[in-house]
Amino acid sequence: MKSSVYCFVSSGEVRFVPINSNEDTLHPIEDPENDQISQMNRIANAVPREIKMKIENKNLLYKLNNASFSDLDSDSHHEGSNTPSLQVDSSPGTSPSPPPGNKCNDTSAINIHPTHAMYLPEYYIDLESSQDSEYSEVKALLSKIFPQTWVDATKIHIERVTGGITNMLLSCSYSGTQETVLMRVYGNGTNLIIDRHREFVSHLVLNSLELAPAVHARFRNGLVYGFLPGRSLKTEELHSEGLYPSIAQQLGNWHSKVDSEAIQNGVERLRNFTVEMKRQSKEHGKDGESVKKKSKKFKKRFISNVWELIEDWINIVPITPDLISSFNENSENEVTEENMREVIQDEFLWLKSVTVSTKSPLVTSHCDLLSGNVIIQSNYPVDNTSFKLPSLDMNPIKFIDYEYMLPAPRAFDIANHFSEWQGFDCNRAAIPEASLSNPTMVKWVKGYLNNENASQDEVGSLINEIAGFYGMPGFYWGVWAMIQSEISDIDFNYAEYGKSRLQEYWDWKVSNLKNI
Repeated sequence: MKSSVYCFVSSGEVRFVPINSNEDTLHPIEDPENDQISQMNRIANAVPREIKMKIENKNLLYKLNNASFSDLDSDSHHEGSNTPSLQVDSSPGTSPSPPPGNKCNDTSAINIHPTHAMYLPEYYIDLESSQDSEYSEVKALLSKIFPQTWVDATKIHIERVTGGITNMLLSCSYSGTQETVLMRVYGNGTNLIIDRHREFVSHLVLNSLELAPAVHARFRNGLVYGFLPGRSLKTEELHSEGLYPSIAQQLGNWHSKVDSEAIQNGVERLRNFTVEMKRQSKEHGKDGESVKKKSKKFKKRFISNVWELIEDWINIVPITPDLISSFNENSENEVTEENMREVIQDEFLWLKSVTVSTKSPLVTSHCDLLSGNVIIQSNYPVDNTSFKLPSLDMNPIKFIDYEYMLPAPRAFDIANHFSEWQGFDCNRAAIPEASLSNPTMVKWVKGYLNNENASQDEVGSLINEIAGFYGMPGFYWGVWAMIQSEISDIDFNYAEYGKSRLQEYWDWKVSNLKNI
């Protein structure tokens, strides 16, 4: 069975239209409650009859904690599948047959719903084999996503932007046009700590608000989305006088404009579709009963906010020597492998109780606003010291990468961004002091409020709110890095980095306790 869905945003609401597969062609099912659905039939995309499925579940944490809570990497798909790999026809001018009634120049449905994407959960890109064969699987998938334009595989050019076999970002372009898209292929085990359904739906909602580039498709282990012109900031540019007020203004815009409920509803609908797809797969499968038992055994709860996410991370964090030594060096009680998880859970409960007391509003947060995820228009004068806050529609800043987006206290998202001023070298001296006497902090907060004439009381209140969360980023990323030390193939000492970030938390705690 091939199951896919057409996703779009209508009147601020995320909708998912299941698609029936008929040989090589996908047709959206008619929805009697929405008379516009029939017009979408013209832009349904073709997919192959057979696909390649593969599950990456060889690391220890994946075996102990199945990551299927947010993605389709469930036990219903087995390793070693002998389903044929995608192959692209390299002969010029070839493309899949469009659905009946689909005209190449008919864009009426696109105009009705400018934010739309295909969800193709059965497509899997094996990067290692793809690179060996000149990205043939990548080209095959692109030809299915863009069947009317990317018709000649020899004109599709793939360039690796970042990453190796894991966390790969590819720039994909088509010769003779100005079309360039990005393809992100998820790293091994990353959906253990990232909700891929939420990332995809969040991207759709952001695009509908003109806060993100278009997302064209989601496949089993990655995304295809639009290229955003400009460049990523350097770490030191995060505190440039000509830039940080605009960054603050854009973050305030996010927090006030993005509807958490719309995202949550969309995530739940997509999960329902996934559940139904799995149910039908079991009914048509040869080993349905055993699959059912396995799925039930590894069932996990769905994460709906940053507190639940951290709790989930604590449940799966590997008990490493660096984690144990961090707690032994900074807590009064002796910590061992046997009590480590209980100790870290108790520490988190204390941190949560302290931060919740600030009563910071829960908003849709980026949760990973480091310099690489902040995009500036090319040739923008970043050294403008006589800066004036622009109107929102003229703001030169955009944010990218929505993997960690979740409802979170706004003060956490802000404090988390400030923690990124230190860079990967962990130069904590670069983090601005959260004080009304700090002109940088005052100017940043006024940018966030989009009001250069904000009163001292209003500014001071928000600064105090932010200060209450200055310890949480160190804890958050410290636990995250300890998990990455077990599952990531990237050549980076995550355990050492995690210990450094946890020390950031411990130092904040000592200072915080002195002020109580």
